[in-house]
Order: sequence, then structure tokens, then C-alpha cells
Amino acid sequence: MLPTSLWPLDEAIQRVHALGRPSGTERILVRAALGRTLADSVHAAVAIPPFPRAMMDGYAVRAADTTSPRPLAVVDTLAAGAWSTTRVGQGEAVRIMTGAPVPEGADAVVRFEWCDASDGKHVTVRRPVAPGESIQPRGEDCEVGSHLLPAGTLLRHAEVALLCAAGVAEVDVFTTPKVAVVVTGSELVPQPSTPLGKGQIYACNDLLVAAMVESCGAVVAAVEYVADQLESVQAAIRRAAETADCVITTGGASVGDFDCVPQALRQLGATVHMEKVWMRPGTPFVAASLGNTPVFGLSGNPAACSIQAEVLVRAFFDGCCGRAPNPFPWTGILKDDIVLSPVKHTRVLRARALSANGQLLVDASLAQSPGVLRSLVSANCLIRVPGGGAERGSEVPLRWLW
Repeated sequence: MLPTSLWPLDEAIQRVHALGRPSGTERILVRAALGRTLADSVHAAVAIPPFPRAMMDGYAVRAADTTSPRPLAVVDTLAAGAWSTTRVGQGEAVRIMTGAPVPEGADAVVRFEWCDASDGKHVTVRRPVAPGESIQPRGEDCEVGSHLLPAGTLLRHAEVALLCAAGVAEVDVFTTPKVAVVVTGSELVPQPSTPLGKGQIYACNDLLVAAMVESCGAVVAAVEYVADQLESVQAAIRRAAETADCVITTGGASVGDFDCVPQALRQLGATVHMEKVWMRPGTPFVAASLGNTPVFGLSGNPAACSIQAEVLVRAFFDGCCGRAPNPFPWTGILKDDIVLSPVKHTRVLRARALSANGQLLVDASLAQSPGVLRSLVSANCLIRVPGGGAERGSEVPLRWLW
């Protein structure tokens, strides 16, 4: 297929994904692994919990002793972190705190509110409880050796917490891809503190790209702004490719007189894999290889740039971490009809999804211009809609935003 051909979106995603190859792994402490991606599956080193534990402050008892109110002898007190050899016998109870190990003989914990304990030596349970009441069984979360997480898992706070709780001290993770961002545009001013000249606007695309990059477990190592001049763009891309694992440019990817990213890449000797995708917004999209370094050229329009990063470039980082690409892993139900011009382009729309009557309803009545940022702020998801639109009640693929 010629590079200038329009690539169907799914094919483009697969081609971008193929450019991402794991570069290496390292073993690090779990507590330092937030935001990293597992290179190997992980199994539990201990059970969670490692013993039956009280889920309430109260009294550990035999459930059979609560069928009718009568005084039970309090024979011990247990706090979280303590251990007791006391065995709860018939007519006995142990005062117990949340998180403490349930003593032998007890099969229920009665919360304080259901008890009368006036003298501290006896307690009367005012209501019957069933065996297992307010007790978390040993290994309810996982047993020793249980498979916890597969390779390719991005470690967020919940995953790191699970690994720590399961006694996992270290994990093998993929090395962090380093990304260089080249922002093209003679009209761009990087700092809002700098007054705008005539015809100028403030830059923001590097922030949108960085948000996607960091959410994938990669890091933006360098950002450079360049004017729309072929030699300047060439030099910036060359510098970026020498130090980064991936280069992302914004602006200059279309066919205007000053859109010089594709030309710059060709003159640098890069292999250009694609220049256009059947997607709106974001049809102009460059995927290339400069030596061993992938280069992706995104739109200069902020919303289009963000959507291309989320839907297309994210697939590259999936490839770097051994994950299959899945740009729209959820679904929602359209709240209203979406009527679009009858073109072949797949539409990726900003939308707001809300739960209503047990359904995830999607409202796509936001401004969809590729240059409008405020609707990106109002949106909490992206949805995929076929060219021409979709009817109210249709199920549409969905991706949550950050």
C-alpha cells in the first residue's frame, strides 16, 4: 500500500502497534513501580489475609452461644497485630478489635453495638448471629501462589497495593520508553506569560501528548518548539531521534504549503509507513521510522492531536509493553441520534457518559471541531462512530479520558 493511501483505522492501529517492541526489562521494588508495566506475571507470596480476621470491633464468640441473650465470660482481649493462644469455649467471648486474628473456637464476631458489657467481665449478645459474621476468612482475597497480575499490566495504585499486600517485594517491569516531542508552528508561543504578537497563539499540544504518554507508563524526556521551516523541522527531528525511543511531532502533518513533517522525514531518510487515516478528526497522521526510532506526526489542532494520541499512538506504547491494542475497551448507549455527512471516515467524537437507569448513556452533543479545546474539557470519554452517524440507543465503543 502506498504511504499516501488512506488507511482504515483498525489497520492503522495495528501498524502503529507493530512499531512498538519491548526494548528491555529491569527488576525494581514494588513500592517504586507505580506507573510501570509488568514484564512477567506475578503470584502471591502470602495469603490475603494470612489468617481469619475480625472485620468489626466487638466480641469473638461461638455463634451457637448467641441464639438467646445470656452472659458470656470475657476471657481475653485482642488488638490488631496481637496473637493469642486462648481458645473460645462454650459460654465464652474474646473482646476483639478490627483486623485482629480471630481466636480458635470462635466462628463469629459480634459488633459492640449489639452487645451489653457493663462490668467488663461478661458480655450479653442481644441478637443472634450466624457463623462467619464479621469475619474475613483466611485467603479470601488470594491464596499463596495465586496468579495476581499478568505481564503487560500497567501498575496503578490498586495494582501496587495488591502486590504489597500479597507479600511481593520486587517485580520485573519493562524499561520506560523515553519520548521526545517536537512542536512545529511559527505561530506558537510556549509560555502564557509571554505577550502574544500578531497572528500568534499559545501552545498546548505538548501537554496533551504528555498526558497520554505518561498514562502509558512512558516519559516525555524532551520538548522542542520549532518554526514551520523545513531545515528547522529536520534538525529538531534528527536531534530528538538520537536521544529518544520515540519521537512525536505536532503540527505540519497535512498538505499545506508549510506542512513539512513528511518531507522532512523523507529527506532524513526515514521510511514513511502512512500519512493519512480514515478518521475524523485527525485524518493527517504520519507514522515513520527514522533508523530504529518510530516517529509519529500528529495534527496541530489541539483536539485532533489529543484524539490521534489516544487512539493511534497509544497502540505503539501497548506494543512496547507486550499489550494488545484496545483503544475502545468499553461501550456505551447513545442518548441521541448522531447524524453526520455520509463519508467513509470513522468518527471519533468527544462525549460525556453518565449512568442512568442501569445503562451508560453517552451524550455526544459537544462541539466536535478539531480546534475546540473546551469540549475536550467537558468530555469524559471518546466514542467511535461509523461514517454517516448512528441512531439513538445504539451501542458504541468507548474510551474513558484520563
